[in-house]
Amino acid sequence: MGGSVAAAARGRGVVAAPAQPGGGGRYHHPGRRQATAPRRHPALRAALMAARDPQDGVVLINVLVTLALASSVLYAMISLSDLSITRSQRFSDAGQAQALIAAGEASLISALTRDMAEAPQTDNLSEPWAQVAQDPIAIAQGSFSLSIQDAQSRINLNSNAMRGALGAQVLTRVGAALDLPADVAARVVARLAQQQVLDRLGDLTAEAGLTPQEVAQLSDFLTVLPNSTDVNLNTAPPHVIGVLTDNPVQAATLIATRDRNGLLTPQDVMNARLILPPGAGFTSSWFGVTVSVQVGQTVQQSTALIQRATGPGDRPSVAVVARETPFRGRP
Repeated sequence: MGGSVAAAARGRGVVAAPAQPGGGGRYHHPGRRQATAPRRHPALRAALMAARDPQDGVVLINVLVTLALASSVLYAMISLSDLSITRSQRFSDAGQAQALIAAGEASLISALTRDMAEAPQTDNLSEPWAQVAQDPIAIAQGSFSLSIQDAQSRINLNSNAMRGALGAQVLTRVGAALDLPADVAARVVARLAQQQVLDRLGDLTAEAGLTPQEVAQLSDFLTVLPNSTDVNLNTAPPHVIGVLTDNPVQAATLIATRDRNGLLTPQDVMNARLILPPGAGFTSSWFGVTVSVQVGQTVQQSTALIQRATGPGDRPSVAVVARETPFRGRP
């Protein structure tokens, strides 16, 4: 069988390859070269290896680090830009709030100036200056409120009428009305005997030995103003009128008349058969105004003390003489 196959192969021009151990013979055509795997020349392989620069890896790392740094810088720039925008917005909101506070104070100053010319004989809560007050209302991106206090609606400890025996009697009645220890009035009287005037009611804690709670209670009756003033019976609360008159019946008559007419006059006091106590009157020269404004996330509040006086040439002079900003910031 093997011989016949070989003969047939020779007849077709195919030469049998020598038999390999453990296998049959292979055949190939005499005119066809058998394919073999290409082999690189050792010199070419060395040239390719030499072409790979050892710094290639370092360059790649540097590129990646540069990209990372650039991304960080870009992120920082965006963050700083956002912070700058937020800061600018807050400055803008604060500026608007300050402008609204100034406008509120200017409105009251204008009304008080007109009142000096139109009704100098009385100051009461039915007059136009008192109508400037504004309950909290909504405004663009916030709220606005304005409250007015007649600073002479309380007993001024710097008043001349509070020095001496009369002042001691009034302070004793105030202490009794508040159910305070008897020595509280005595300590306040001792402080008023000094030549130096008080700067604020809170000074009584350090200069008269009162507690903050006692001072807070006294603030319902007492105040401190830069110079001597009368208590305005048109704006004083009933309990203040009560300690001034030391006569509940007459005090009730005055209060009822004020509620009915909107104000009190010297004639009303005469009709009540009441002798006007020293340190009482019907007009005011000192006023407090508190303006609270919210614009965006900014909240500002200002409390100003306004003095009204007659300037050179009998011209009215109304101006802010002191201001406190107890709160400003975010809600």
